[in-house]
Amino acid sequence: MADNNNIKIEAFQEDNKNNAHRRDNRQPQQDRRPMDRRNQNNNNNDQWNRKDFVKEKLEMMSGPTTNLVSKDGVSAKKFTGRCRLFVGNLPQSITDEEFRKMFEQFGEIAEVFLHKQKGFGFVKLDTRQNAENAKASLDFTVKDGKSLRVRFATHGAALKVKNLSPWISNELLEAAFAVFGDVERAVVVVDDRGRPVGEGIVEYARKQSAQLAIKRCNEGCYLLTSSPRPVVVEPLEQRDEEDGLPEKNFQKSNKQYLKEREIGPRLTEHGTFEFEFSNRWKKLYELEQQKREHLEKEIEEGRRQLDEQMEYAIYEHEANLLRERLRHMEEQSSLIAREREIRREEEIRREEARRQQEMQLRQQQEEILRNDLRRRQEQDMMMGGGGYGNDMMDRRGPSRFDQPPMGPNYSPGGEALNEMGGPPAGAGRGGMRGGPIPPHEMMENMDEYAMDAKRRRY
Repeated sequence: MADNNNIKIEAFQEDNKNNAHRRDNRQPQQDRRPMDRRNQNNNNNDQWNRKDFVKEKLEMMSGPTTNLVSKDGVSAKKFTGRCRLFVGNLPQSITDEEFRKMFEQFGEIAEVFLHKQKGFGFVKLDTRQNAENAKASLDFTVKDGKSLRVRFATHGAALKVKNLSPWISNELLEAAFAVFGDVERAVVVVDDRGRPVGEGIVEYARKQSAQLAIKRCNEGCYLLTSSPRPVVVEPLEQRDEEDGLPEKNFQKSNKQYLKEREIGPRLTEHGTFEFEFSNRWKKLYELEQQKREHLEKEIEEGRRQLDEQMEYAIYEHEANLLRERLRHMEEQSSLIAREREIRREEEIRREEARRQQEMQLRQQQEEILRNDLRRRQEQDMMMGGGGYGNDMMDRRGPSRFDQPPMGPNYSPGGEALNEMGGPPAGAGRGGMRGGPIPPHEMMENMDEYAMDAKRRRY
């Protein structure tokens, strides 16, 4: 995992260096469309094609950041902003070639700028040490009757980063701010015991990168670690804490200088005017110190409370996430159970429908068989007592269809009666078996016989 992080960091650092070359290689194409329409289309294309390269690089650094490549043993970068010198009080007769030759003896030169009319120039050397040597050798030297002034130029792309976590190193600070541009130097400020003071310095190669970092960090909240503790970015206040203010910088003819230098260092005596007024200055300074200490205590107490609230908020946020995840899982489980119940009910309904359909089909088949049996019996009855059908009926024995007809027009034996209520003529002397069939039953049997014939035909 650490190797992947190192590869990702080196990848987007190389990408920062190649951005300028990529922009230079893009050649404009001729467009003959009207200007208004062309501008409108270009704006639309820019809106859709614009990509946030900062977020893309941050996605490549998606932690953990525990094993970053150490900068120990790595040579310092050359031609940085810290190697740039300002040269003032130059004579107007100096040329660019002469100005360059003044610094060639101290090392390689990257860029030279000379403003003859105003008498100043800038030069960038390869290393900080060479720049310091050039400054020490050429400062206050005389050139064509003028005393040259050489000092380090103001770094316009240097930033001061505040509110840093105590777990941020130089490497992490550089990697975090390299997403905005090429970083020349990144340092976490520590005290005399090596403990971080919560501040750092980041120096970019280009001023546009520093401005972008200030804009994005101030508009949003830029976090460098797991804690929701955003960094505060502001331009670095340039101070010269190495050379200070030498005596040769003062003009000896200045009246205020001469007045202040009339009396040398001394200790005031009690009861004098100087002692009384000096105590006022001391009291004012003590009051300032007390207020600063009180303010620092309040700020420290606020930081401590905010840290405690942050820890509690983090635990509460994680607990809410777990509750939300559990609730989602419960909803998914209930949804799955409901779907299973619906499927089971659907299967039960389908099985019940299938059973009803089979029952109806069986009833229909049984009804068809009963109708067919009834028609055959009626046909046998219409055809007479003899024949194959009668023999079959005799073999099967009596059934519920062989019962004698009953009703007011029939005798208890099943024989039809005449209009006077007696047996018909010729009864018992032959004729059809079981007596004649009533006319209305004969018509119903004929209809069923016709329907049965149609079914057999089809």
